[in-house]
Amino acid sequence: MFTRRSAIIMLAAATVPARAAEFQPYDPGAVGKAVASGGPVVVHVYAPWCLQCHVQASYLDGLKDDPAFRGVAFFRVDYDHQKEVVAKLDCPRSTLIAYKGGKEVARMSWGVTRDSVVEILKAAL
Repeated sequence: MFTRRSAIIMLAAATVPARAAEFQPYDPGAVGKAVASGGPVVVHVYAPWCLQCHVQASYLDGLKDDPAFRGVAFFRVDYDHQKEVVAKLDCPRSTLIAYKGGKEVARMSWGVTRDSVVEILKAAL
């Protein structure tokens, strides 16, 4: 039955923009497949207690839905719980890694400016 309440809910859902991209938890198989596809991939090594990580994440959250970065696959490594991945990637926390054409093309650790984050995203394109 179609009620006033359901109409309001449908209208509200229609006015909320769809999210273009979300960070997926780092899964070696999924990341390997995304990198092997040759498409743009960005990996963020993140720790919840890391101030630089939070700054990078805030910029990434604002940029990941930008049409300029449509098609980028975003993955987040949990620094505290994925130590084997951190070691394999050979990076500290607060690191962004860009892949393009099946290989790593850029890496940035500790950068906390919007421009430094944008530079990594552009490298993946």
